[in-house]
Amino acid sequence: MLININDYSLQGRVNNSDSYLTLKPASSLSNWVQEYWQLNVPNGKYFYRSVPDNCVDLIINLSFPEEVFIVSPFSSAKVFEMIGPVSYFGIRFRILGHQGIIQIPLGEWSNDDNVISDILPENFLSALCNSSYQVMSFQKRCEFLSKILLDDINYFEIDRRLMRYILHCDRNITSNIDISNKQCSEFGVSARHLRRLTSQYLGLSPREFAKVFRFQKTLRAMNAANCPNVWASYYYDQPHFHRDFKNMSGVTPNQFRTMSALYNTD
Repeated sequence: MLININDYSLQGRVNNSDSYLTLKPASSLSNWVQEYWQLNVPNGKYFYRSVPDNCVDLIINLSFPEEVFIVSPFSSAKVFEMIGPVSYFGIRFRILGHQGIIQIPLGEWSNDDNVISDILPENFLSALCNSSYQVMSFQKRCEFLSKILLDDINYFEIDRRLMRYILHCDRNITSNIDISNKQCSEFGVSARHLRRLTSQYLGLSPREFAKVFRFQKTLRAMNAANCPNVWASYYYDQPHFHRDFKNMSGVTPNQFRTMSALYNTD
């Protein structure tokens, strides 16, 4: 692993299991890629609710392969509108895992989708688009793109100061993260420099990253245990949990448990 933490993230449930497919990569890619996924949108107008996970997603429209875009980390739910039938294929990178394929720091990316060619290596972008014109199953596409990734992946060094901060978030998940100069000195940076580092490489402020990190740990616990009070392992009290959960997901915990992330309003 790049960092010895459990950073496997979760998104909302999709009611139709055929509409949202996922596959973990082979061990040779597990340091960088968390999973491959494919969203198959039925005929009609649909919405997809995506929740924060500190990950970078590289997405291609299989129905229109020229449409390639990147979703960088965010701190509150995003709702995407789409008109089906259409299928989207995605590569979800682990925290910082995108750096194996994208050399430009996240903080220097443009929000303009037209400059995707300036972010992704030309040979990888070309192979990704060309593969999308080929008809193949989800698993075969994952295997095909795994070979492309393995050819292009580069090892990189994580800034040790940033690594110390991420490990601190993992080990102190139930407390409010202290980003005072005194605490940051343990990471080897000032509070101001830590903000620059997280903005440049994680795409969020230190506090935003820590909140999303805790939110995802809570989601994993909620998914693994049928226990209404599982939040108590991560939050001081229930009002704090409900407030943070709704700020992150846009819905209450009970709504999140029962709703489909892919939905229409008809």
